[in-house]
Amino acid sequence: MRNRVRTAVFGAAVIFGATAVYAQEPPPLQTTVETTADPAAQEPDAGSGRSFFDRLRAKGDEIANETQIVERLNGDIDGWYPRLGGMTRGGGFALGPGYRFHVTDDGIFVDLSAGMSLKGYKSADVNVRWLQALDDRFEFWTDFRYEDFPQEDFFGLGLESTESGRTSYQFRNKDLSARALFKPVTWLSVGTKLGYITPEIGRGTDSRYASLEEIFTDLDAPGLTSQPDFVHTEFFSEVDVRDRRGNPASGGFYRASVGLIDDRGRGEFDHQRFDALAAHYVPIAPSRRHIVSGRLGLSYVNNDPGERVPFYFLPYVGGVDTIRSFQEFRFKEENAIWLGAEYRFVAFNNVSFVGFLDGGKVAHNWEDIEFNGLKKGYGFGVRVHSNSQNFARLDFGTGGGEGWQLFLKLGPSF
Repeated sequence: MRNRVRTAVFGAAVIFGATAVYAQEPPPLQTTVETTADPAAQEPDAGSGRSFFDRLRAKGDEIANETQIVERLNGDIDGWYPRLGGMTRGGGFALGPGYRFHVTDDGIFVDLSAGMSLKGYKSADVNVRWLQALDDRFEFWTDFRYEDFPQEDFFGLGLESTESGRTSYQFRNKDLSARALFKPVTWLSVGTKLGYITPEIGRGTDSRYASLEEIFTDLDAPGLTSQPDFVHTEFFSEVDVRDRRGNPASGGFYRASVGLIDDRGRGEFDHQRFDALAAHYVPIAPSRRHIVSGRLGLSYVNNDPGERVPFYFLPYVGGVDTIRSFQEFRFKEENAIWLGAEYRFVAFNNVSFVGFLDGGKVAHNWEDIEFNGLKKGYGFGVRVHSNSQNFARLDFGTGGGEGWQLFLKLGPSF
């Protein structure tokens, strides 16, 4: 409860602060302009005629223009930028510095960032684009990521796991990878990624819950006693026909990927994985102030007899991007499906209110992934955004039988 209250306070601060800087009343659908003969009569009163919020908004606009904060958040310019989030799900409010720059005009680009959350989560990223060719349709990148997440949650496997079985563990990892991306047309991307990861599991630091190894064994949580290094290979394709990538009002995004995970230790955890996600957005008014969206995601893991899937790699439902009536990573198993619908009302140019319905489930066998017996949820939330980018979202979800859940996420909604 203490962490939820803290998240609510920081979430309210983020929402209020961003609203004060960006929020403006939306223009009416029809505007009548009247003129007077005296030009002086058209000058706005710089004094008491302006409300406190008008003056606050004007000051916010001035600061935003001077610092180019929106352009920095959108990634439109080189130089410093604030890193918002960038942790794993459930890491809490996170913030840090970032710096991006072009080394050469013909494609070499570097993006450096690091962050830390209120829960003590830490991560750092180094992303370098070495090549951009074929009229910017082909890119080659190398990526390095370090992460230290000391309060990850594990409840056990399957839909039968209980809220009272919640435990905590520490997850550390280093991931070095190379990826190639090709865009034959503007709306289609295909690519591949090859990487080497070194996960480590340690004692959880959340004092409210037992550490994972005190409750579960290696049979209950595969990979608990030993964590080999892994080579991971991924092949993916994306179709992106959204009108605005970071804050869409129409169109859709569809992604499918196949991953091969190779245990470089004893060969005990080799497995393959298929993931798919579809999201679509439809405006229901000419003003685009009313938008409905739907999404569907699924994950399928396949491993040969005798091979196991580490618990920290398993698909899951529960949390800000799946079912918002449950805590992050609430249900884990080798297969998962989730779906949701959302209605968004753009109350101001940069502030929206939403209502949502979520559902999903996990199962050990793929044949058991059906649309019956879903865990469900519903709720409401607030979004702060520019025309092209979502900056923060605050969601309140319930309906799953485990009370109200609160989620603050910085960055894109999904």
